[in-house]
This record gives sequence, C-alpha cells and structure tokens, in this order.
Amino acid sequence: MSATDFLALDAVALRDAILRREVSARALVTAALERAHAVQARLNPFVAIRDAGALAEAANADAALGGDAPAGPLHGVPVVIKDMTPTQGDVWTEGSRLFAGRVAERDALIVERLRRAGAIVIGKTTTPEFAWAGRTDSALWGITRNPWNPAHSCGGSSGGSAVAVATGCAPLGEGSDMGGSIRIPASACGIVGLKPGLGRIPFDGSANRFDPLAHWGPLSRSCRDAALFLDVTQSRYWHDIAGAPPPEDFLGALSESGAASPLRVALSVDLGCFTVDPAIEANLRAVAARLEGQGVVVEEVALAFPAEASAAWDREWDVWQAFMYGDAVPGCGDLLTRDVRGLIERGRDVRAVSYRQGEHVRTRMAQALQPVLERCDALLCPTLARDVPPAEGFYASAAPVDRKLNDTTMTGVFNLLARLPVLSMPSGFAPSGLPTGVQIVGRPGRELDVLRLGQKLEPCPRPPLRVERGA
Repeated sequence: MSATDFLALDAVALRDAILRREVSARALVTAALERAHAVQARLNPFVAIRDAGALAEAANADAALGGDAPAGPLHGVPVVIKDMTPTQGDVWTEGSRLFAGRVAERDALIVERLRRAGAIVIGKTTTPEFAWAGRTDSALWGITRNPWNPAHSCGGSSGGSAVAVATGCAPLGEGSDMGGSIRIPASACGIVGLKPGLGRIPFDGSANRFDPLAHWGPLSRSCRDAALFLDVTQSRYWHDIAGAPPPEDFLGALSESGAASPLRVALSVDLGCFTVDPAIEANLRAVAARLEGQGVVVEEVALAFPAEASAAWDREWDVWQAFMYGDAVPGCGDLLTRDVRGLIERGRDVRAVSYRQGEHVRTRMAQALQPVLERCDALLCPTLARDVPPAEGFYASAAPVDRKLNDTTMTGVFNLLARLPVLSMPSGFAPSGLPTGVQIVGRPGRELDVLRLGQKLEPCPRPPLRVERGA
C-alpha cells in the first residue's frame, strides 16, 4: 500500500499501521496534506493547512517510536480542528472578519488532549461566522461545498471538518455543536457525527464553562473512531468542576459489544412537530428494519414535542450570540454580516423572564421523552427533515404545515435536552443523490449505547469520497 492508500483507513487502523511500521507518520501526513490541498481547491474546507508544522510533528512522532515513552492512542494520526477552536500559533478567526489575522495563544483543552494522545493537526477548518448557521460560508472564507455535489451545502457549522473527513484528508475531525453543528454536516456529507452529553468533553471554547448548549465532539467515518475520540478527550470527572459523567473505556467496550445486552429503541418520524420529506422517512424506516434484523427491538412511538421548542432554541441562540460577541459590535458592526448583527440585536432585546420561559418548553419536552427512554435505550429520528439545500441557499424555516414545523434541521431540540448524547449516522440517499441521516438519541451518560447502535448501521470504516470526481 502507498501512503495515499492508507488514508482510506479509519484512525484506529491508521494508528495500528503506524505502530507496526507499515507506514511512517511522515509519509501518512505528507499524503494527508497533499489531499487537503486538492480538496481545498475544489470544496474549500480549510482556513489554514499546516504543512510545515504538521510535517515537523510527524517527524517527531516517527523518531519517538521505539523510545521509552509509550505511544499514544492516536500516535501519528492526522486530525483537523474547526476554526472556532484555538490551536496555539495558528489562525483563529471564528469565521469572522472581526478576527481576521488573529493567532491563537493557547490550545483549547480538547486540542491539548488530542495532541497528548499523539494526533497531528494538519489543518484548521471552515465555519460560518461565530458558528451561527446550518451551512458553512462566511464573508471571510467563502463557501464550503458538499463533496457529494459541490452545488449543494455541506451543512454547518462544522462543515469544513465534515468535508475533510468525508474526503479522507483526516479520519477524525473536531466539531462543536450548539444546535446541530456536528450532526447537520455529518448528515449532509454522509459520515458519523456525535454530540456527546453535556460535560462528557469539557468545553473551554468560551469564557463560560457552564454554557447549557455547548458541546465538542467528533466527526468520523466509523463509530469506533468516535469512541476513540471520546476516550482521549473526555473529562476526568474529579477534575472538572463544571460536572461530568464518570469516564469510560468507550473503544474497549464497543469492541466487546457482541456480549452486550439486547437493545430496544423507539422510532419517531417527526418528533410530533416536524414535517418530514417522504424519502427521508423511508430511509429512517429502512434503518429501523436493519436494526430489527440484528435483534434490536424497535417500537414506534407517538412522541409529542412542542412546536415552540424551535423558537425556544432560537431565543437561546440569540442570547448566546449577544452574550459572547455583543461587546465587540460598537464601532465594528460593519465587519459583521447582517445575519449575525441581527442575532446579536435580537439577543440583547430578550428579557430575562422571557428567556427563562424556555425552561417550560424544555420541561414539556422532557416529560414527553422521559417515559420513552425509561423503557427504550434510545430514540431514532431524522437528522434533517428535508434534502440538503444548495450551497448558495440556507436551512430555511417556512410557514408551518398542519401546525408542524417546516424546518430543515431536527437537531436543535436536543441541545435543549443537553445531557442526552445524540449520534448522527448515514441512513441512505435522497432522490437527489445526496446523503440523509438518522439521529440516535441516548439516555444521559450513555454514549456507548448510541455508538453500539450506530456500529450496527455501518461498514467500518466508511471509505472516503474521491475528490477527483467531486462526489
């Protein structure tokens, strides 16, 4: 195999190949960088490609093999990091002209842990300004396009990481998720995306360690890679004052999943409040049938989430934007896009009592879902309710149909129930030829259950897309 051939493997297999000296970290990283440049020219997933830094780190990884120090679980493996996340010495713009040219002075904790595990950061990936949108484009960096069809969106806001993983630039990408920003691009690009439960990975991406929406998580082409990502980045709960579930050996447990107890899942096509395209419903039901064929018990449920949940999330998102970036607007408003200025202005106008009313909506959602998760290990529903929109378009909300939401995304409601882990897995294809996705929603602290269910739906690893054909 050439070094380029190894890029078809997932992170676990790559790590093993490096440790067996079947490929050097330098050769692998060289191939990854070459692919990153080729993909960048076509799809624009990167804000920076770390040629010199990544090659130097790869040379150090090769030199360290055979030394006294044990190799880390990601020794020599290429990864990509979203531009919302600081990596020391690299560009850190958060997709905004407001921070054009800014260089990070530190590694975020998640980056520090990935590097401690031996991972090599080959590039920083695109995000819309301040991660605000379900698409990935910005006035600073332009449009990032879907690898299945460049005329369409790759999703957002972790779209650059999703494209880099889907095309084999790296087997693992870091993303952040406050309303579906990992799961949306995972679905749009046909890969795996996990929003862990709140606190599983400590979030120090902002000044607020107690943010109720914010999650870091992996984008990958296999569930075992997502498990490995959790292993190396998860909180050690006695160290994290913000609160975290006890650490687990996710990869080890996932490898032994044949001995696990049978799982039972609930199925909801529309969560009681969304309008879902027929093709997406058909793919969801096909996923349920595949799980039933592997011994999983599937129970269709009449879940009734309140339609107000979407507006409650919108309000929280507006307030978050105003809280995080509102102080930067005076004198610099012309550097922000009109959409982001609007979010900040609306967030400033939200009264505290109105903000707290969202807790009533969360409570109604919890009351609807709790009895389901008391008898079932997980819930299945679509990731996107509609087909992936054009790259120049956006994830629109339209007038309700039959009192149901006509939104594209079905993800933000689960950020309102932040302790629940949610995995997006490929579920098939729409008539357009673009991927569709299914969300697997687990009980609090039970990332392992959603990964076990996801693993039943995958080839492992999912092969990368061929850049030269653009699909």
